[in-house]
Amino acid sequence: MSEPHQSRVYSDLARFYDHTFGRIFVDHEHEIIDQLNLRPSQQVLEVGVGTGISLDAYPPYVKVVGIDPSADMLAHAIKKTRDNGWNHIEVRQGDALNLEFPDNSFDWVMSFHVMTVVPDPLRMMQEMVRVCKPGGQIVHVNHFASENPLLYSLVWVANPLTKHLGWTTRLRVSDVLDGHKIRVERNERIARFSFHRVVIATKQAA
Repeated sequence: MSEPHQSRVYSDLARFYDHTFGRIFVDHEHEIIDQLNLRPSQQVLEVGVGTGISLDAYPPYVKVVGIDPSADMLAHAIKKTRDNGWNHIEVRQGDALNLEFPDNSFDWVMSFHVMTVVPDPLRMMQEMVRVCKPGGQIVHVNHFASENPLLYSLVWVANPLTKHLGWTTRLRVSDVLDGHKIRVERNERIARFSFHRVVIATKQAA
């Protein structure tokens, strides 16, 4: 599967992202962040920050680091932080599969619509859990394939097309959650007829 920065959706079309995909995603990303119990001085990592459509939802009393592999996408996120004077937010290039942070660094580790575009989502989840503090929380908002075997088999029809655009339709939420020392706090559709789910899990102590 294509890397995000190798896909036209995530590089050549970066300047149009906010007005296309961004318009679809921004409301529920902001809604989820508003629902979180973010507390003063907490450290937040957003993996795959893209053009930064979520950044204005973070309160100024938390420290946010956003990473993304695409320089084209990051240019828009950097401009937003500078134009708005968001001194509590830092954005920089980074690899979701090899997070350059020590173990147990962040109180919150977020990803919005990223898990299905990386070449190794299980590795990404492993890295997110690693850098999350014990008792901290991992948050995913993403489209996941159905756990129903029949419905799951149907998505294989679409996957050869979508993988050329930069994402997979075959990732199930169980693929992401299984095998980690986490406690799932929330796993549900964002809305009744939405294809997207919100998953929130707490990292347990070793």
